[in-house]
Amino acid sequence: MSYNSINNYTWGGIALYKIAIITTIKDPFLKLAQLFSEENYQVRFINIDDVSQQKSKHIGCDFICLHLEYNDLINQHIIANIKRYSKVPLYIFGRNHTSEDRAKLLNAGSEGYIEIPFSNIELFARIRAVIKYITHLTKRNVKKIVAGPIVIDLSNHQIKNGDDVHKLTNVEYKILNILLDSKDETVTKDRIINFVWSDDKSATDNALGIHITRLRKKLAYEQHIQLIETVWGVGYRFNNKLCEQSSE
Repeated sequence: MSYNSINNYTWGGIALYKIAIITTIKDPFLKLAQLFSEENYQVRFINIDDVSQQKSKHIGCDFICLHLEYNDLINQHIIANIKRYSKVPLYIFGRNHTSEDRAKLLNAGSEGYIEIPFSNIELFARIRAVIKYITHLTKRNVKKIVAGPIVIDLSNHQIKNGDDVHKLTNVEYKILNILLDSKDETVTKDRIINFVWSDDKSATDNALGIHITRLRKKLAYEQHIQLIETVWGVGYRFNNKLCEQSSE
């Protein structure tokens, strides 16, 4: 099977959660993809060549399955590259790896190793349990962000600015999520677009800029001070230090 035949191949419609399977051969994962699709999860097959060559830096998903056919030193580089941009659980899938090989893969940044062939039903339940647990932790730990008179309430999808209460659209909510996840670090435009709109080719820098402008109006703080800062030519950064100073 050629690489192109599986690149960006997607199962499922409206996604409850998104699963990314990075592989050169989709056959071992077809039944697993079907199980997730039946539960309204979206499964996306990605060309491992794109990841190894850094063509796809950020993978907008909730869980990553990485199929490594061979024991190669580049595997640790691939894992590190994925984890650099995607802060979600990652399972390695392979066969005939020694205990030492598996340990190196886990130390490189993966959260689990699955031997092929595997039980689809058991693995489906395991991945679903991990996603639910991570979602629970995220909702529990990131509820409200305070900066002076502004309160960002993600659990209720709203921003309170003084006496004004603004509802967050789904796009605004996703943009804030990825910016808050990185806090004072710059998030590239491509990474935000991939996270918010996934494979929608109609998403552009201009579309992102429009939503950022609307968010900034809801987050109006003081003149010359922005909670969402522009890093020219790169992307955007959430001014978390301002929030920390406000809390003090």
